[in-house]
Amino acid sequence: MGPYLVGFDTVAHYVPTTLSWLGGDLTLERFIATAPMLYLVTSALTAASGSVFVTLKLLAPVLLGCLGLSIYWYARAGLGWTQPKSLIPALVATLYFVGLRISWDASREVFALIFLFLSLALMAQLEKKFRWSSALLFCLALSGVILSNQVVAVLGFGVVLFTLIYKLVRSSKNFVAKLFVSCLPAGALFLATYFLSPAVSDYRLIFGFPADPDGWLSLFGYASYPEMLASEAVFVLYCFGFLLPFAALAFRRMRNLQLRLWVVLLLAAAFVPMVSPSSMRLLMLLVYPLAFYAAEALTALSAVRWIRLRRSLYAAGLICLVAATAVPSLGFMAAPAESPFPYFAAGFNTHIYQIPSSMLQNTVALSDCPGVQDAVDWLKLNMDEDSVLLSHRAFYGWALPVLGSEQIIMYEYDDPVEVALDAAQAGYGEIYLVWWVEGAGWYGLASVPCVFEEVYSAGRMAVYCYTTNE
Repeated sequence: MGPYLVGFDTVAHYVPTTLSWLGGDLTLERFIATAPMLYLVTSALTAASGSVFVTLKLLAPVLLGCLGLSIYWYARAGLGWTQPKSLIPALVATLYFVGLRISWDASREVFALIFLFLSLALMAQLEKKFRWSSALLFCLALSGVILSNQVVAVLGFGVVLFTLIYKLVRSSKNFVAKLFVSCLPAGALFLATYFLSPAVSDYRLIFGFPADPDGWLSLFGYASYPEMLASEAVFVLYCFGFLLPFAALAFRRMRNLQLRLWVVLLLAAAFVPMVSPSSMRLLMLLVYPLAFYAAEALTALSAVRWIRLRRSLYAAGLICLVAATAVPSLGFMAAPAESPFPYFAAGFNTHIYQIPSSMLQNTVALSDCPGVQDAVDWLKLNMDEDSVLLSHRAFYGWALPVLGSEQIIMYEYDDPVEVALDAAQAGYGEIYLVWWVEGAGWYGLASVPCVFEEVYSAGRMAVYCYTTNE
């Protein structure tokens, strides 16, 4: 991506939120409710480096590397695996295309997953020999999950809670009591984030949507519950079809409680009606337990010998796993969004809004990034004090560092014509819009409405000015 950021959320959400925090637009309630760990780091690094883009550019690969290390440590300390075997789930989970997609723009989830694997490893060590110093580290790691991402926090608490219930049934009452006490501060923090979280429309149930759903929900809504289940089933097969044979081979052999709970809780959540991007993001988290099952499958194959060659099937299984990981992942990383690897092209990829066609994009394709930057720079030179830019969510992170919030009206995914009309009635002078040139647009809008007149273009990107019919 050269100098440009990777990932939709990175540009559309992380850049604006970091700049907002540095600008002092923050309250204690909002700080706790928004799972602030990532923004604490990005704000501190941006203040030190002077550039939010440099911070986010460097942070994503560092977080992915730390996630690989935490997975490796869990395999070593939590499962007692050897070094070579522990390396397999760490590599598969971070390099398989679903793991790459999560790292593409879900840095808050990656942050939370790092703490979650640390928590599970510490919990396994506490079960072997309980120490209050280790219990304190466990509590801090679990709190780190909560402060990083709410979705992963629910998953983590589910795994810990059902582990406690299982251990209690198995008469490990002393261990359960101590671990429960260790969880209490993290549990209080979890409840605080839950009750302080604002009630937002993004979490509406999917049933009963009108024929024309409002806002961005129209991109993802379902018509019925069976349609939701069918879509999720297709998504799971699309994402994990290469890993499921390994998982089937190892599922009965591998009896680790935490990983089984991880799978069961995610599959159970898939039956709960929710806005579809949330359900698909939950299902993507299956890549982590499946990576462990793939490693265990190789161990199982090492005990099976091909009679004619008198050798185990380990090498054949390893070759298949490497190919299943490397081929789609290299295509995902290297092919541009305009001519994607066939597996990720629209049509075959029926969930293009969850699995993008290429990693070489953020809110726009890599080839459009220079044009967007030129368009924003042109606006900086040509906008008057009474001018305003109408910004789709895709361009807000581009425009905010250059123009400032006072000259931008973000309309998210709404109708730009209605927003332009409101802006004109509010007394703004020139009303601008950044979009693609005629016929090349993304996000379901190939061309802008005729009330916007093109005044500047750079590559496939253009600046439009709102004109009335008077």
